[in-house]
Amino acid sequence: MAASACPLRVILDEKEIRQLILNMARNGLGAMQPGGTLTIGARVIKNSPVLFIKDEGTGLDDNLLSQIGTPFFTTKENGAGLGLAVCYRIVARHKAKIEVDTSPQGTTFWIRFPNSREHYAFPVR
Repeated sequence: MAASACPLRVILDEKEIRQLILNMARNGLGAMQPGGTLTIGARVIKNSPVLFIKDEGTGLDDNLLSQIGTPFFTTKENGAGLGLAVCYRIVARHKAKIEVDTSPQGTTFWIRFPNSREHYAFPVR
């Protein structure tokens, strides 16, 4: 399919998206017991490209959901509280949104990017 015929397009900063995936993957791996599965994937939902990172940890408490992404907030004994804060800033620069689904069976972070055919997701440098 020719690029012009592609129904979706998203403009991303490669280094930032690598950092986003690395930070979220580290958090997901840290939330699970050995042998758990971390799933990283992409889908199109409602005409928008979506990246997701899903772990099989014990989930997040409701009172923590409002604090995740806040600089220096951490639940880890030796954490700095910057990993998810960096992720939220990267997502904001890409004009994307993070949604979190969590349960005792695990947590999924959904990163919804705007379709660049409708709106540029990241300023071209």
